[in-house]
Amino acid sequence: MILWLAGCATIQKNTTTVSLVPSTPTPGPTFTTIPTQAVFTEAVTMAFVGDIMMGGSAAYKLKTAGPDSFFKDTAPYLKEVDLAGGNLEGPLGLEGKTWVRKKYTFLINPACAQGLARAGFKFMTLANNHTMDFGVKALKSTLAALEQNGLIHAGAGMNLEEARKPAWFRIKGRKIAILAYSLTQPTEFWARSEKPGCAPAFERYMKEDIRSAKDNGADLVFVVCHWGHEKQTSLLYGQTNLAHLAIDSGADGVIGAHPHIWQGLEVYQGKPIAYSIGNFAFGSYTSNKDSGILELVFDPKDHWSGGKIIPLNVHNSEVQFCPALMKPTQAGKFHDYLVKLSSNVDLSYSDTAFDWKAPPWVASTQTPTPTSTASPTATSIVPLSTISSAGSMTLTRTPTVVVTPNPLGSVPGVVNP
Repeated sequence: MILWLAGCATIQKNTTTVSLVPSTPTPGPTFTTIPTQAVFTEAVTMAFVGDIMMGGSAAYKLKTAGPDSFFKDTAPYLKEVDLAGGNLEGPLGLEGKTWVRKKYTFLINPACAQGLARAGFKFMTLANNHTMDFGVKALKSTLAALEQNGLIHAGAGMNLEEARKPAWFRIKGRKIAILAYSLTQPTEFWARSEKPGCAPAFERYMKEDIRSAKDNGADLVFVVCHWGHEKQTSLLYGQTNLAHLAIDSGADGVIGAHPHIWQGLEVYQGKPIAYSIGNFAFGSYTSNKDSGILELVFDPKDHWSGGKIIPLNVHNSEVQFCPALMKPTQAGKFHDYLVKLSSNVDLSYSDTAFDWKAPPWVASTQTPTPTSTASPTATSIVPLSTISSAGSMTLTRTPTVVVTPNPLGSVPGVVNP
């Protein structure tokens, strides 16, 4: 017992006592905490289609076969991407008065909005030369029909401010903005401060709106523009400048429509430009037969990492306003057509799609704007009012395209269209 007590005394003597009362730390250097950038773990896939107009010669099909009949072959492709949209080429309504006397005017049964939503579309752009065909009443019924079916819209509104607002989405943690503009006549359809209509593709508006979206935190911004020559492969003078302006201002891609045919593709500053993606489900019996779904993929760092084009037959005497997959022979010719028209584009034909390969990205010398950390979420698509920003990247090469001068001598989009 004496030996055991002596041992304990020895242990107690050599044990260090740790105080539970915090001591005053020694002053040292202070550091500013910098918020980390949003970190995403999944790629985002976008799908764009061209002009959609389920009236005109297609009105009888809409009435008798229903709106779903237009998308039975393409809905599976639209539903497999994270976000799909197209250009709605005409107002949805049952009544209205024409604003401007013109050769073609469309008024489409609002039931078509149900088919669009069920096919997998999430947004429609409205900046075009038909949205105001039947005036303010039809514009209001268009907005109501889209909203009632959960379709977000961009490019038109009850005044210029509304028309210039983007459609906002949250997808896999990203905040995505879609802007839409028209560079087509009649100019009476362009919105003003107190006048309903479409957002005109003025250079100043486009710059301001893209930068505003980025300042408000958009991770990805896309510009959809209604412009160009109908049924011609040449670009109007000024289109390339305007597309480049959009990307230089912060857009991540530019997609065009109006010519009813596909025009050339381009890669500029490592980002995709599709000058026209033709018709989709369009109610007219014309000779137009080649079109497709444009799919774009953005990696977890929000860099464009390529995509594909799913070639479609839109020759309505054959498909009756329901775009169908092209047969291999026709698809091969369409691929060669696009390659010939395009600038600095790596487009290969494999199986039932054309693979569009993106060039390698390199780090920018600019310091990305820091932002708060966002946790990746499961795929969800909801309108947003607030968003978070992302840094920019630059490609080492700057391709250009050769454009045909406008015989009228005007330069649309450089100052005012």
